[in-house]
Amino acid sequence: MKPASPNRTGTPISPVRAALITTLFTGAGHWLRGNRRQAALFAAPILTLLASVLLLTLIGGTTQLLVILVTPGALLALGLLNIVVGGWRLGATAHVMRGARLPTRDRAVVVAAALLLIVAPHVAVGRSLIAFDELLNETFAEVSPSPEPSVTSPGSADGSPSPGNSADASPGTVPPRGDGTGTLPSLTVTTPWTRPGEIPWGDDGTFDLLLLGSDAGTDRWSRRMDVMLLVEVDVATGRVAMFGFPRNMMNVPLPPGAARNASPCGCFKKLLNEVYTDATFYYPQLWPGEGSVSGIAAVRATISELAQRPIDAVLVADLWGVIKVVDAMGGIDMNVTEPIYDKNYPDPVLGSIQLRIDSGLQHFNGRLALAYARSRHQDSDYGRMRRQQALLLAIRDQLGAATILNAPALAAAAKGYVWTDLPRSSLPNLVDLFSRAATAQVRLFRFAPSAYPAYLTPATIAKIRTVIANAFPAVASPSPSPTEVPSASPEVSPSAPESVVP
Repeated sequence: MKPASPNRTGTPISPVRAALITTLFTGAGHWLRGNRRQAALFAAPILTLLASVLLLTLIGGTTQLLVILVTPGALLALGLLNIVVGGWRLGATAHVMRGARLPTRDRAVVVAAALLLIVAPHVAVGRSLIAFDELLNETFAEVSPSPEPSVTSPGSADGSPSPGNSADASPGTVPPRGDGTGTLPSLTVTTPWTRPGEIPWGDDGTFDLLLLGSDAGTDRWSRRMDVMLLVEVDVATGRVAMFGFPRNMMNVPLPPGAARNASPCGCFKKLLNEVYTDATFYYPQLWPGEGSVSGIAAVRATISELAQRPIDAVLVADLWGVIKVVDAMGGIDMNVTEPIYDKNYPDPVLGSIQLRIDSGLQHFNGRLALAYARSRHQDSDYGRMRRQQALLLAIRDQLGAATILNAPALAAAAKGYVWTDLPRSSLPNLVDLFSRAATAQVRLFRFAPSAYPAYLTPATIAKIRTVIANAFPAVASPSPSPTEVPSASPEVSPSAPESVVP
């Protein structure tokens, strides 16, 4: 066996020990065996890479790293870099033992260490990069928009109904009961509205995202959009307003087009959460698009008309996705302000059960988080809407880097349960925007009785539009503190938010 080279203190370092040290710190084994030049050669690329990541983090924070991660093509480049770095580390480990005649047992020890400390971590990183890329591809699409810019009937350019497209026309075919899961739109579907471009918030200074929670089950023949939240972000300040629209709103104004022309009042007489099924199954001829995307288009256009806000993007999440995402996060902590007791809660697994959630700080798994946001028998739809907003804020606050980096679990959770019309190319801009919104104060608005009766009148509609138009009070600085926005109740001042959550 070749004699071990002395280290800086004269203590001999065997090739085996040098190789084991190299699996941990590339180049360190060469240094300890006295080969300074080769140590620098093997260590320099790794140290340069680490220094670059540290510099990016110091300059731009973790936001800059996320912007790079979601940039199209970046994950592929990082995957290739991961392979190169892993190979470089293996090469350094093999090189430090070059020329040494080692017993089989010593070689086995080095191979085991290399597999454990080099191969396994790089394989895990590679799997995470692949899963994260699949998650983005599954959720965000690169699809050209339909040339049709607004929600109008395909039968005429001005939106007037085609022959037979009247409100009392025969409804479309309704599928039989028993298969209520349905499907979310395909990523290759052409949407009947204009998609956002690289700057998705347009020229009005705000980004408006419509969040739809679709509820489905084996006892239903269709999805129901039971959660309808409009999230508006002020681009300049990062301030956020969240508007909750109760599912039982009635008399909601319809957007210009065939559906409005077919209605004597120009409004939707049924419950707001029935717009989706009306457009998807009963009167699809009154709305552009096909299948579920037609229903989403109808909900989007109707809420846009009620709010008088151009909606930049839609994100639809199946409520089963809530269970899976929260479980992928390792659960979520919620401060339950009022105890919940529901004698007949429709659990998605066990069916009708008695649900009890005590007040105070609770740690929810996915099913309990869904139950917290979904139960309504003990209070009302309005209480449920309040809890839904609280759950979304808790997910926002607790969805940390560890969860995002656990891409395989997150990808499995979201796959098939989340759909959005946002193109993947818009993600770098959105990451930058929502990084500012993540620490901003959120103003919560709930259009609930008695200030906002379920049956809308022209006066109530005007009041809702005024609230939304004045969601962001003028501030002296671009970074408002929690004390700059007062809390108020619509019972006292209908034009003010019901609550303000820092």
